[in-house]
Amino acid sequence: MIHYHIPQLMKKLLATAYLTLAICTLASASSALFVKNHQMLLGKNFDWNDGEGVILLNKRDVNKVAYGLDKKNVVAWKSRYSSITFNQVGKEFPYGGVNERGLAIEMLWYDDSHYEESGQPTVSELEWIQFNLDNYKTAAEVQFYLDSMNINPLHANLHYIVADRGGRSFVVDFVNGKAVVSNTEEEFQALTNSNYLESLEYYTSTKNNIDFDSRQSLDRFCQLSSKADTKQGKTVQEVFDILSESSEDGNNYKTYWTVVYDLPNSLVYYKSYDSKKVKKINLNDAFSISAPGTFAIDVNNEQVYWQKYTPEWNLKLLSAALEKAQVKLNIPQANQHMMEPGSFEMDEAYSKNHKDLKINFNIKKQKGVLFYSLMEGEENYEKFRGSVSAMVEANSNTIQKIHYSFPIGNVALAAFHDLNKNATLDKFLGIPSEPTAFSNGAKGLFGPPKFEKVKFNVLSVSEMTIQIK
Repeated sequence: MIHYHIPQLMKKLLATAYLTLAICTLASASSALFVKNHQMLLGKNFDWNDGEGVILLNKRDVNKVAYGLDKKNVVAWKSRYSSITFNQVGKEFPYGGVNERGLAIEMLWYDDSHYEESGQPTVSELEWIQFNLDNYKTAAEVQFYLDSMNINPLHANLHYIVADRGGRSFVVDFVNGKAVVSNTEEEFQALTNSNYLESLEYYTSTKNNIDFDSRQSLDRFCQLSSKADTKQGKTVQEVFDILSESSEDGNNYKTYWTVVYDLPNSLVYYKSYDSKKVKKINLNDAFSISAPGTFAIDVNNEQVYWQKYTPEWNLKLLSAALEKAQVKLNIPQANQHMMEPGSFEMDEAYSKNHKDLKINFNIKKQKGVLFYSLMEGEENYEKFRGSVSAMVEANSNTIQKIHYSFPIGNVALAAFHDLNKNATLDKFLGIPSEPTAFSNGAKGLFGPPKFEKVKFNVLSVSEMTIQIK
């Protein structure tokens, strides 16, 4: 699914003679590729709207407990292996990394991720990466123990690619509350921001007519796969080149860093948008640092320069990340736990301010796309400012969407089913000829219904069904 700025359009849903959608993409677009025909190289483009970050040296023999969000049944462990990770949210919350045994994991955004809830101990979506790097030495081990915990996300819908120096890799998607693991016998495995199996199907159908200029998720998957399929990616530089050809460079959204892990040789190569020189980290040298404390490198530093990682440094990253995500935590407590993760902490600020919201859209025809917008409070509804505005393929009679960590409060929902994918609400004699809906089944007369008719409170309504007709 791709996010769109559509709230102003929704205001005109029932009030205008026609509706033309000015589609403004805000796609979360990262790309990853593992090639194993020669050196076992895993590369990733980190595409986002912010390029701040650190490379952290995580040590072995450290006692850790997952951060308590709204559940007390959390994972506890002692790190068995050292690792290098790339972090933007703060310590223990990596976006990806590699450990001393040659196991590497990277996450990518996937809007439709719906994590398992089987009652197992929980860990957040980024802590999941750190846990596995701390505990396992091969992709097979990660896969074997996959069901031993559940992800209780702080905010993000993710999927993961896992690879090791022995050449094994797999992707894990979370589909309708179940983990779906995809291994491959191919000499490569790519991942972007779509379901892996659907990406493979798309690649099979379009591999002879790939759009190399597109930056849509499925097209980037094809770009990466086609190059690896033709035996490109034999060297570190070739992997950088492949990723570069699928990179982003918008005004407010770009590839902020690219990482290539040379797994057999225990080397990490990386560059950033603000420091384009490729740097190299020798893992053996990094893991030999025996001084007490945590060490880090600013990802935008021109040199590989390890510095003492301080609580102040962590706080700066954490505060900025939470502000962008609009997630409320007890920031001093969370910062302290990141720096010293050995004991359980429940974040009351998070549990009081957020709740997961599940929406079931029922549609009559499996065709076209579904647009919807969630607006917080009456003022935002009157101005049709959505905190979430989205589009999803209408490929099932029931479309389930889950929004993690949605702010508790009064919310309104507006939606319409664009049957012919023309980015317009079609009308006949001024009346919509395509299906529309508001929360609570409310109807409008010569315009959207009043807020009092459409509002619902996330605290008391954690799951709702919307009939689009």
